[in-house]
Amino acid sequence: MLQKFVEELPIINTISPKWQSNNRSYYEVNMKEFSQKLHRDLGPTKLWGYDGTFPGPAFEVMKNETVFVKWINDLSKKHFLPVDTTIHGSEISLPEGRSVVHLHGGRTPAHSDGYPEAWFTRNFEQKGPLFERKIYTYPNIERATTLWYHDHTIGMTRLNNYAGLSGFYLNRDNQEQSLNLPKEKYEIPLVIQDRSFNSDSSLYYPPTPDPNNPRLPYPSIVTPFDADTILVRESMALF
Repeated sequence: MLQKFVEELPIINTISPKWQSNNRSYYEVNMKEFSQKLHRDLGPTKLWGYDGTFPGPAFEVMKNETVFVKWINDLSKKHFLPVDTTIHGSEISLPEGRSVVHLHGGRTPAHSDGYPEAWFTRNFEQKGPLFERKIYTYPNIERATTLWYHDHTIGMTRLNNYAGLSGFYLNRDNQEQSLNLPKEKYEIPLVIQDRSFNSDSSLYYPPTPDPNNPRLPYPSIVTPFDADTILVRESMALF
């Protein structure tokens, strides 16, 4: 069992746009494989993440600011977690290193919603049947709210999110900024996730609901499980 509260709270980076003009901003985010230490007593853990961090960098945008994001898939062709090829969306004929991004809770145009069937692979070489465009548009018409973005690939969502593909998306507005709320270094959004680890510090994900049942495929999709380690990360505000 890993010892609790032995490290400072890790801070999530905030992403900066490639360009910004007339209430419009453009970002590029790379999905890639990397290794990161998640605890003092663990070695580096293999992960998939946005811009090579876990969780991914936090977006901070203003209401009615039009944000364009090019999500770039630089993931490995082979997944490092067990893939059940018997379930819909994970058939053996489909590439394992595919991804698509969904802004959870966002009021987003259909072409930029990140439908599960809109997945794509490295360099957009292969694309799902609902893929429409390489650059997504987020109008950010919601009032101030905390959203998050994450992988949404059909048949692979559970694995890709567990591997690390998620991040904060903070939408601000003038009303929020006029309130007497904690700001800047006193505002600390937290993301809380559970993970389990093997003895070599790699992520553990159960490959089958019952390893003693020979009639089940291996690996097989499992029912939701509670991992044994709670990870906490914080995001520092820009505004």
